[in-house]
Amino acid sequence: MKSNIARLNKFETGFYFFTWTFGIFYGIYQLYLAGSYFKEYEDPFNDFTTGWSWIGKNRDVSDIEWSLWIPFTHRIIPWIIVHFLISQLLKSYKQSSTVICSWYILISMIFLWNYAGWICMIIMLTQPCIACLLTSFRSKKIAYIIHFATLGVLQLTSVLDIVLRNWLTLENDIYHMLIVAICWIQLRNISCSIDNINDYKHNNIIGFFKNFIQSTAYCLYLPTLFIGPFFLYSDFIKGINQRFKKWTLKRIIFFIINLARYTFWLYFTEFSMHFIYCNAFQYHPDEVAKLNSWAFYGMGYCMGQYFHNKYVVFYGLYGEIGRGDNIDVPLTPKCIGRIHLYSEMWKYFDRGLYQFLTRYIYIPILSLNLPLNKLLASFMSFGFVFIWHGVDRFIFTWSLMNFLGLSLEGFIKTIGKTDKYIEIESKFSSINIRRFHCLIASPLLALSAISNFYFFAGQEIGNIYLYRLFHDSPQIIGTLLFFLYCCCQVSTEVKLYEKKNKIDMNLLKKI
Repeated sequence: MKSNIARLNKFETGFYFFTWTFGIFYGIYQLYLAGSYFKEYEDPFNDFTTGWSWIGKNRDVSDIEWSLWIPFTHRIIPWIIVHFLISQLLKSYKQSSTVICSWYILISMIFLWNYAGWICMIIMLTQPCIACLLTSFRSKKIAYIIHFATLGVLQLTSVLDIVLRNWLTLENDIYHMLIVAICWIQLRNISCSIDNINDYKHNNIIGFFKNFIQSTAYCLYLPTLFIGPFFLYSDFIKGINQRFKKWTLKRIIFFIINLARYTFWLYFTEFSMHFIYCNAFQYHPDEVAKLNSWAFYGMGYCMGQYFHNKYVVFYGLYGEIGRGDNIDVPLTPKCIGRIHLYSEMWKYFDRGLYQFLTRYIYIPILSLNLPLNKLLASFMSFGFVFIWHGVDRFIFTWSLMNFLGLSLEGFIKTIGKTDKYIEIESKFSSINIRRFHCLIASPLLALSAISNFYFFAGQEIGNIYLYRLFHDSPQIIGTLLFFLYCCCQVSTEVKLYEKKNKIDMNLLKKI
């Protein structure tokens, strides 16, 4: 395939932007009309609450994560402010990284004790202790085996359920948040274990103690402890060892603007919940199956956009605090409306998780030089994703479809590098080649979206989308693929625009 992507004329580009935008908004409008189903809804499961008084409509609160994370954020914000202010004060007085890490551990442990009790605090502290002890073996094989076995025990057995629910009788919201935090810590355990083995510093008791403090501070770093995002241990170490960066007026303004931007998207998302009931519909599969094609696929887009907004808000707010601490926290997800490839969705949505999978799963397996090593590395990466997210049927379906989709995308790219294909492609103009690439990407985009619907809404809703993709009329599917083709063209054009104008959001992190 030719590496240089052709630019289209302004008329054709404008047509694709207009058509894709029209399709999105008309689908959303049809879903809004379909929401009239809930006007007479008795709401036995409290899927709705009284909305903002000036709107006069009920608000969809059926998404469990949003309903838990918003109150939790209100509760943890004062603690994060204290964490951040003391952290900056210590850095301004040029305290050592050990002192700074000790503060990170202290504030996190106090919060955990206050939030869930001292036993839960000890449980959370146990994980980084194990990670540090594994480093002493200086064996990555042992570290991987123990960490993966621990993850398997946590996800495949009812150990946590017995301890947290039956013994400690925690409330549901606290139980949920601790489960999420434990899963995040397990990723960080792997990161710091492998990195510390590569850069072994347990040569004496002082080296062991310093490494233990840094590893524990990384695993229990309060701003990203519960909701993320993930960042590498190496980036954490770089951050705590950097000199104090003065808070110039320019840096303060950018910091405030970013926090305000994520807060805006929080309230915008809550505002949209008064009108778009894509989350509530997920619990009514029979009604979803009856939706007209515009509302049906509009709901699919809204599920994806809502999921994107949710992680922009929470990854943005918590990640910005980390960046304020000079830690290279990955940026927020790119908008799903401008990404059309499986590989780019994984690369640019949860960037921290992508870095983890690439560094600790994919590349190590790739280095083994086994037959079909790329396919095996990809399979193992998605196997890890399946176990880490939870061994539910819909997670398995989502992981499997993503593995197959990425493998198919990679296979097509391999064909595109063959001499025969390059010879055929050379006979066509670069503009027609671009059109062809977007054409063959459109069905893949449809399957990519549906695979994510399994993740967003569960097995039954995902099955409905897959069924209708193959059973709706040719006219409906043809129309869908046409709009997805426009999306592929928009995505390609945005990438060209960013490349031409050298738009690199990483520059914001250096301010």
